[in-house]
Amino acid sequence: MASKAQDPRLLRGFTFLEILVVLTLVVLLMGMAVPQFFALFSKPHESEYKHLKSVLKILRNDAVLKSTSYCLLFDLKTQQMMTTEEEDSGNCSTEFLQNPKILKPHFFPENLRLREAKLAETNYNSSGAAADLLKVHINSSGFVTPFFLLFSLPDSSMSWQIESKGIMGKLELREP
Repeated sequence: MASKAQDPRLLRGFTFLEILVVLTLVVLLMGMAVPQFFALFSKPHESEYKHLKSVLKILRNDAVLKSTSYCLLFDLKTQQMMTTEEEDSGNCSTEFLQNPKILKPHFFPENLRLREAKLAETNYNSSGAAADLLKVHINSSGFVTPFFLLFSLPDSSMSWQIESKGIMGKLELREP
């Protein structure tokens, strides 16, 4: 008499647990791959807008929770954005934040140039000179110094503006 383990009728299919594990792995992989896939098709100015929006949100929340102040720096010469803590004197620290990864110094893509960076309430225009560095302060109550950024394609054929509105630094993206 044959045992049940050798009966070919009982050895077909997968168990519910096996199917559940495979489905969980597929969902996790899709959760990581789908955003990266759609990022391939997003425009550079939209990606920078989303990145800046995320950075501001993290800095505002962290400033309020930890009762500390931060600086968001835009360097026209090196075409990058950096984040630092604000020192007690009100100056921006020279040590850039490294954690979380989104707060590390960020270079703008080669196909997008930061042409102008200024505080919203001033007429100061950055021109790309060696000392051009816009400092946006985020204080411990979450207040963001209003600012204005002008991005364009390298040939200046198209441009986009990112401007912060209100005391919480809500961002607006528009074409001039």
